[in-house]
Amino acid sequence: MANKDSFNMTCRQATHSDYDAVMKIASVDTFRDGFDYLPAKFHQWVDDPEAHVLVAETDDKMLAVNVCFVTDGGAHLFSKTFRIAPELQRKKLGMGIRLELEKALKLRLHPWQRQLEQFTLADVKRPYLMKDVSNKKDICFIDVMYFQGMTDKVLESNGVHPPPSQPSVMPYQPSDMSRLARPEFSQQILSDNNIFVDWDLYKLSASNLRGFSKRGVVILVDNNESAAKSLSFGGSYMTPRGRLYHVDVHCRDVALCQAHIKHHVDRACREYEGMITFCVMVIDPSLKITSKTFCVEKLGLVHLPYDHRYLCSKFMVPVLIDPSKSRL
Repeated sequence: MANKDSFNMTCRQATHSDYDAVMKIASVDTFRDGFDYLPAKFHQWVDDPEAHVLVAETDDKMLAVNVCFVTDGGAHLFSKTFRIAPELQRKKLGMGIRLELEKALKLRLHPWQRQLEQFTLADVKRPYLMKDVSNKKDICFIDVMYFQGMTDKVLESNGVHPPPSQPSVMPYQPSDMSRLARPEFSQQILSDNNIFVDWDLYKLSASNLRGFSKRGVVILVDNNESAAKSLSFGGSYMTPRGRLYHVDVHCRDVALCQAHIKHHVDRACREYEGMITFCVMVIDPSLKITSKTFCVEKLGLVHLPYDHRYLCSKFMVPVLIDPSKSRL
């Protein structure tokens, strides 16, 4: 494999039958510190009309998989994950394969999607993964922490040592959208009206929230009358290291952040049995330390040493290309 022209490579849409081959090259035991979503989400994404799951292969080997989402009515492109066979990582040939998959993606987009805002998340500790483009705009940082606990022990701890009184949060109702849409929340608390659901980026809108609800995502909002001050999302899936429950908190207030976290943790511990890992995301860096302390001291969870900070960036993508130059 000296160069990309020395073998016959094909880029195509993934199918359900690609599952085993993709898992073999996806590094699922180490990606996201072993709490990888790909095994649980692959089949769902293959069937999702918003998802573009493309693979690159030779005659006898799976080389890479690229997953992107076109969201918000076709206005935005979110790069979810790119996986490549371990022996090709950080190699010149690997970069060539990635470029071919990006070309294949562009050919799959509709004509009216020929220029999109593309969003990416990059671990600040791995700057070589950040897109180096002239029109890139950095939007915000998100902080991610991992905690773990046995469901019965967590519920018992909260019963014996309940956290102090907290603000009320409640399940989202469509009527809450008017409070979320007010500038006091959508512009002053959110960054550029963006929300994250298990780290996936979307614009705050009634249609997106309705779609999350249909997929079983737990959505919570505070009951402040004039304008909402907080919003969170929660959901669970199995990973190579067991069950994970993601908690994505969008607020700037310590007490509200803790109320959202507690509600999701209580719900998860009552719905599932055994060990659960909680992946807690906050959009305000000032809430990281207080959230960590709260989870350990008040909720009885064990903090895992996998904290990460991610930079969310966007840039314009002109996607009109010459179809003859793609291997799709």
